[in-house]
Amino acid sequence: MILYKNILVFCFLLLLSITGMGQKSLQDLRKRQDELNRTIKETSEALNLTKKKRVRTINQLYLLNRQISKRKQLIEEYNTEIAIIDKNIEANEQKLDSIQKRIDLLKDEYAEIVKKYYTVYKSQGNVLAYIITSKSVNQAYKRLKYFQQYLEYSHKIFNELKNAEEELKKENNELEENRRIKLQARERLQKEEVRYRNEKVLKNKYVISLQKKERALKKELRNKERIRNKLVSTMKKMMEEERKKNKGMILTPEEKLIGGKFDANKGKLPWPTAKGVIVEAYGSHRHPVLKNVTVKNDGIDIMTEKNAYARSVFTGEVRKIVAIPGANETVIIKHGNYYTVYQNVYRVRVRVGQKVKAKDKIGIVFTDAENQETILHFEIWRGTQKMNPELWLAKSK
Repeated sequence: MILYKNILVFCFLLLLSITGMGQKSLQDLRKRQDELNRTIKETSEALNLTKKKRVRTINQLYLLNRQISKRKQLIEEYNTEIAIIDKNIEANEQKLDSIQKRIDLLKDEYAEIVKKYYTVYKSQGNVLAYIITSKSVNQAYKRLKYFQQYLEYSHKIFNELKNAEEELKKENNELEENRRIKLQARERLQKEEVRYRNEKVLKNKYVISLQKKERALKKELRNKERIRNKLVSTMKKMMEEERKKNKGMILTPEEKLIGGKFDANKGKLPWPTAKGVIVEAYGSHRHPVLKNVTVKNDGIDIMTEKNAYARSVFTGEVRKIVAIPGANETVIIKHGNYYTVYQNVYRVRVRVGQKVKAKDKIGIVFTDAENQETILHFEIWRGTQKMNPELWLAKSK
């Protein structure tokens, strides 16, 4: 019986640890859900603004695609949450079964003690008479100790029984709470699935509308490629000039320190705009409308509000300000062996050689007169290597 009891206790502790891990997983999951909900909210606000303009643009479609992608991730997170809650519910039910078995075992054990106590002492009428009728002091002492041990053991079993019943009540409450949480998660999931389907329908409408502007889209794409090539050429030329000037691109002690701090702040850098949402992501991806066309982005495009300022993301020195037709002014800031690029800016407030700090204003982000979109193109370079800015910027602005 003792072995069986120990096995039950072990199983109960194991189930308790599994539930604890489930709770930790749910906490991590909900942090990701909060982050996705925040991004979706920002994207929705930007989309609502663009809808009022009644002009369909590629940036709007990029925004909608990003919204759909984040919505899909959120749906997956809710499905994962429900799966974890299901496991928690299963663990609750197993724990309830384990506790109930423990209670039944304790009740049987307690009944056995009472029965044995009754059998031993019933002939004497009471415990005191049983002890007094001992044939010797030693026997009386042994009978007293025997009675005390029974008493202590019965109290122990009684307390264990009481604690087990409290655990049973607590576990029942937790089971009901998990069922309530699952119901809420299921309702959130269903709402997101409806929104996801509606956004897919809206995306098709955008694509159909933009397909009618194929010639204009191809022209826009060629223009963006020209701007990109011009910027790459400018960056390479600037770095080559610095190498010649510094005889092999040797960094000063200050630049080494700044570069090290910049590297240490990956994922923590402030955004280059106070408000905004990423429209077009970093890297190569298929054009959302034109078939068999690949678009390459060396940075990210951030849609922000009108008259918003572009701001430095870290301590550094302004190394170049260049005007590129179709992209207004481009400001390049050096941070040790890193460079940050701020494109589509006007009314520039900094000058070449000026030292800047994080969140210092660089200039105003240009707003397109035709579609009223305010887009900042932002890049990060480590030497000649282009980096994904989204991995460097803080999740919360």
